[in-house]
Amino acid sequence: MSHSSFHPDGPFDPAGELKPDDVCAFLFAGTGSAGVPDLPSLARSGPAAARAAADVLDAVQEGLPDGWPSLRAILLEDPAGYRAAARAPGVAQLAGYASSVAVDRALRAMGVQPGFAVGQSFGEIAAMVCAGVFAIADGARMAVSLVDVLARRGAGGGMALLEAGEDGARACIGAAGAPEVVVACLNAPSVTVVSGPDAPLEAVLAAARDTGVRAVRLAVPYLSHHPAMAGADDEWYSVIRAFPQRPLELPVHSPVRGRAYRDDDDLHRALADCIVKPVRLPETLRAVHAAGATVFAEAGSGNALCQCARLSVPDAHTFLVPLRDRPRQDVPRPRTTETAPGAAEAIGPDGPPVGKSAPGITPDPQA
Repeated sequence: MSHSSFHPDGPFDPAGELKPDDVCAFLFAGTGSAGVPDLPSLARSGPAAARAAADVLDAVQEGLPDGWPSLRAILLEDPAGYRAAARAPGVAQLAGYASSVAVDRALRAMGVQPGFAVGQSFGEIAAMVCAGVFAIADGARMAVSLVDVLARRGAGGGMALLEAGEDGARACIGAAGAPEVVVACLNAPSVTVVSGPDAPLEAVLAAARDTGVRAVRLAVPYLSHHPAMAGADDEWYSVIRAFPQRPLELPVHSPVRGRAYRDDDDLHRALADCIVKPVRLPETLRAVHAAGATVFAEAGSGNALCQCARLSVPDAHTFLVPLRDRPRQDVPRPRTTETAPGAAEAIGPDGPPVGKSAPGITPDPQA
């Protein structure tokens, strides 16, 4: 297992870190992190990266309705303005989506071409854009509409992280007598995210702690990856199906479908399935590795999914954590975040925990 990181204040040569026969899998975490992706650092890594980041932000802006802040301004030119802008619902999610696509395009411009793409939860939108299925502007429109649907249809529920495998998480649910709570995301072999209505979810947290399982409520103020969201998936599907689907330019492996997508799949429907169906990331990372990926690279801020890869694939090689978050004190903590699991002492979504973390559990350190 190896891991190398981006040096934010100097030029870097990502292609130079690869062997001639390496094949990269680009990993796309969910959008809406609590931190601000540091696109200025990415731009300082070289003129090709700077052009790619600016071009992506302009393309994303084309997909936004009037009234949205300038993403180029708040993420690249004058990022101090992000604090105020992110108080508006959806801005943090769009920033995460835009940053993921910017990293993808910047890495390509510097000579690193993806052989595979994996999207986690909300990140499946960026993964499909990476693979050429949807235009950058259409991906932005999808992200905006998804935030709206989740906030309206999933109110009254949330998500929690348990430092336990899937069987352990189900045991906690059973001990709490809370069948309304379900396993939403298996992020790594020993870290699971559950989803459910507020009161039953709190009961599961209490049951977990009573049995010595570290657990924390996450700042995700709605249900996601939950069967009660049936209908929300159809609503979103009806919105996004108008966006043209183009042929896949590289394999996209889905942790929801459990396989690589095909051109004869309805990929709008596949995206909508993510609202209701659970995510199983470890199996997908292993499948991508078995299919030929030799290196996992984070396409976005932080290193959450690279950490998942290192926990899930024993001999995983990861590199290029090309985008760090700016210091947390510079940014707000948006309350409408999507699950984008990461992995360290614990693996959590991009949003911070609600209240204090359980001992030993922290959200992704880049969140």
